[in-house]
Amino acid sequence: MEALTGHRAPGAPLPVLVLTGYLGAGKTTLLNHLLNRAPGLRIAAIVNDFGEIDVDAASVAGRVDSLVSLANGCVCCEVDVSELGEALDRLADPGLGLDLAVIEASGLAEPATLSRMVHDVPREVARHAGLIQVVDAEGLEETMARHPRLAAHLAEADLVVVNKCDLVSRDRFAALRDRVRDHAPHVAVLPAVRAAVPAELLLGVEPHRPAGGDKPHDHAHDHLHDGYRAVTVTPAGPLHPRRFLAAVSPPPTGAYRVKGTVTLGTADGPRRYEVAMVGRRLEIRAGGEGAEGLVVIGVDLDDEVAHFLDAAVLGGAETVDDEALLGLYPYLVGDPDSSDVEEWIYDEQRSMPVTGAAAMLSDPEDPEAFDPAFTP
Repeated sequence: MEALTGHRAPGAPLPVLVLTGYLGAGKTTLLNHLLNRAPGLRIAAIVNDFGEIDVDAASVAGRVDSLVSLANGCVCCEVDVSELGEALDRLADPGLGLDLAVIEASGLAEPATLSRMVHDVPREVARHAGLIQVVDAEGLEETMARHPRLAAHLAEADLVVVNKCDLVSRDRFAALRDRVRDHAPHVAVLPAVRAAVPAELLLGVEPHRPAGGDKPHDHAHDHLHDGYRAVTVTPAGPLHPRRFLAAVSPPPTGAYRVKGTVTLGTADGPRRYEVAMVGRRLEIRAGGEGAEGLVVIGVDLDDEVAHFLDAAVLGGAETVDDEALLGLYPYLVGDPDSSDVEEWIYDEQRSMPVTGAAAMLSDPEDPEAFDPAFTP
């Protein structure tokens, strides 16, 4: 199985995180934390206002147009919403050597709109790496009453960070998590203090544990992140395509990222596929190397997650019909020059191929055209 790291492979699209939250929730603090704590990565921050990004003036190496180089190898880009696509195209330049771009959504647009804009960027340039919604533990109910749109924002999120959990009890956090899941039943919900979210979680890297299993607790709130874990899922055999899609739509409760390789049954025999999933955004690519299995990274994952694909395993004498792969087509990505219809599907109304991530978003002209939980 391919190792999960935060570094961008040569020639790979630039991963883009969308960071959202109402004023005072702590999203800018989270961004600052990520910029300062990401392990050896080069990160671009796309913002409206440099004033909110806590960068000491002495650490700014220089400014070219709207691009600021920071001492830690990161860059900061100030754009408005109409320039977002151009900014991502520029930041994806291999010459910059960036590993990640983070869009801090304050003043830019609705989260769903930002996600669509990221998906509108050519797939070889950028890929959606997650939508993070930050909420205030003390003020969540008041914010929802004042801003009813927050319910829709929660439903769009791949990860909800409940910040300022040092100000509420454990029981209160449990109630807040239930409140969030009223609108997003399967979303990963992470408690945080001072928006200190593990960079590895945002980057899809497996959590590191000290040898011997002992975890030092230097701060009273260290336990907040104990629920962040990775679970390896190794199917007992090839999977039926329809039942595989049923298993991942929706993903296991608390899962934030799923990545690895599985073998699916076809009418012509077993075939390997790479799987990449953030929240409900699924992409599948024909092929794949390394060991069989998926790594599920999330918050408070149940041990049963290791068996969530069991029902999809083909029986000993079970066969797969010719149409079983049709349900995969909306989620397949691949070489745009490929002539294999199983690897690349075109939409006649678009100049770009339809990927799974794009297909799982609503069509702005027909919001009911796509069902995010679609399975055949």
